[in-house]
Amino acid sequence: MTKIKPPILIVDDNEVDRYILKRLIKEAKLELTIFEKKDGQEALEFLENYESNRIKYPDGFPPILIFLDINMPKVNGIQFLEKFSKLRKMIEISSCVVMMFSSSEREEEKKIIMSHDFVKGYLVKGSFQAAELKEKVLAVIGQHLDKHS
Repeated sequence: MTKIKPPILIVDDNEVDRYILKRLIKEAKLELTIFEKKDGQEALEFLENYESNRIKYPDGFPPILIFLDINMPKVNGIQFLEKFSKLRKMIEISSCVVMMFSSSEREEEKKIIMSHDFVKGYLVKGSFQAAELKEKVLAVIGQHLDKHS
């Protein structure tokens, strides 16, 4: 029997930042199924295609954790959160939570972002190590696994 790797989604327009996050995940020895999208619009479309993605990725969809950047083209992180808030009420992604992964440390943005109950953390790019990432990810994944075991 194959071990199911919990699915996550990384949403960031910067390819280097996505690479760094994936490298930290590997360094933390987290075994995850990783999806990547380069902006909020792509991520929303990925989630909206719920039925076809459930078939395409039977053990890996929907993601249980989304790492979300703020400053992106098309649909930025704050706009994504507003649309995601509505979307998670319409399709079966209510257990999916968000962890911000941004270089922005602006308090007014943090206040807006953290007002969403499904946002479970805020990581500032370049300010954390693999061990801290592992702790935060396992806290979220552990909660998810407890609910679905």
